[in-house]
Amino acid sequence: MNAEEDRRTKQLLEAARLKTQFLANMSHELRTPLNSIIGFGELLMDGLVGQLNEKQTHYIKIIHSSGVHLLRLINDILDFSKLEAGMLEVFNEPTDLREVVEDVLRVYSVIAERKKIEIHVDTPPQMPLLLTDRRKLTQIIDNLLSNAVKFTDQGCVEVVVTRRKDDMLEVTVSDTGIGMELQELAHIFDPFRQLDASTTRRYQGTGLGLTLVKKLLEIQNGTIEVQSSPSKGSRFTFRLPFVEFKPEKPREAAKRDELVHRLPAAGERPILVVEDNPLAANLMSVWLSEAGYKVEVASTGEEALQKAVTLRPAVITLDILLPQMDGWRVLHRLKEMPEIKDTPIIVISIVEDKSFGLSLGAVDYMVKPVSRSNLISKIERLTRSVPRPGRLLVIEDNPADISLIEEILRLDGYEVLKATSGVDGLKAARSEKPDLVILDLMMPDLDGFDVMRLLESDEATRGLPIIILTAKDLTQIDRANLGANIRDIFGKAQLNRDSLRQKIAQLLSHPKGGRGE
Repeated sequence: MNAEEDRRTKQLLEAARLKTQFLANMSHELRTPLNSIIGFGELLMDGLVGQLNEKQTHYIKIIHSSGVHLLRLINDILDFSKLEAGMLEVFNEPTDLREVVEDVLRVYSVIAERKKIEIHVDTPPQMPLLLTDRRKLTQIIDNLLSNAVKFTDQGCVEVVVTRRKDDMLEVTVSDTGIGMELQELAHIFDPFRQLDASTTRRYQGTGLGLTLVKKLLEIQNGTIEVQSSPSKGSRFTFRLPFVEFKPEKPREAAKRDELVHRLPAAGERPILVVEDNPLAANLMSVWLSEAGYKVEVASTGEEALQKAVTLRPAVITLDILLPQMDGWRVLHRLKEMPEIKDTPIIVISIVEDKSFGLSLGAVDYMVKPVSRSNLISKIERLTRSVPRPGRLLVIEDNPADISLIEEILRLDGYEVLKATSGVDGLKAARSEKPDLVILDLMMPDLDGFDVMRLLESDEATRGLPIIILTAKDLTQIDRANLGANIRDIFGKAQLNRDSLRQKIAQLLSHPKGGRGE
């Protein structure tokens, strides 16, 4: 009897392993085309390959948000399967919580706009980097915000982030939606559970989101609680240990180094932030200061005109809804001043009128809420002086991914070399002498791990910095097998192109970020 039980147990374990492996493989196959849909959608939305009309912009936003939503469903199902099998690993890394919230917000602000509801976000302006699992934290906030927006038809959704005195991170997501009855709250974290049959038809979903949230928190020593009342809304609050990331290099010294390498053309000239909302002005000042820039603020149009003349800023960010003199008039006046007319101006406003802003002379237009990484990336491009564009080698077997990466990198003037196999990539690395390699891990002949090993063993390519770009979910064993020259890892499915561009710019501008570090 015991032998039979052992045999059946082994069969069940093997079936579970094969199911998890199948889901992992299918996840890769699904994420690869989704990466192209989401990545090219972002390029179109941002007008980086030509301006779209209003209807086209509306349609591409729907395509992009639907792609991101489908990606979330795929990730939820895969991770739930891994949790069931006890195979989901925690990988802690330095994480900017504000960036995580902003990335999630980009998706659901489109849905909220369609439903005519508002999303309010309150995050501390000077929160340090966390040492946590960024992907899981993103999934947790994503699922909670998705539900809040989905079940709210009028009113607002609010996200509040705080650092408690007991060194716990606390995030609250509340809404003014349909709420829940007491008996429903008792089963809210059960898998595959929907509120009722009628709600299932109206509010689509897998029923795994909250189950996954609770389990992801539990494996990281976190907790979650919920309060809700029918027709009044719900409030979800989760807590995680707050572990502050402390870099080896002193922060101020690192900022000075970045400033030296990034701002040779701008010199000591500041960024002028024209914003009448004190909270928004403070937030942008913190972002820019932490990135190594000097910042000056003007709260009115008249003050902006005066400071522009006296300070000669490197870049001006301009709100439109200003008291007395609105931003359109300020922009027009600035472009009439001979000493200021060539200063790059980025409009940052809740008003959506990009074509008009660009026609008046703005170099860029951002609609609030803006992404920190996106803003810094735009400022960097306007202030950076690079003697020679970097030469980048992309080793990737998927043509669509190559096209996407090439389009992203060409925006910054890089010379892009392409290799569609590991063998061709090794040849190009030896003959073309690139400054940096972007490497896929899953290729048919030589996989990325073999390519890394051979690059490091060759005197001609030893020390060449490598960025991994992959759809594979890396295990701890995979990460241990990565070479010493790996500078960063980006997942294809949730590729933040601004973060990728920032990382490349950082590696190419710092001598220690290149070969031989």
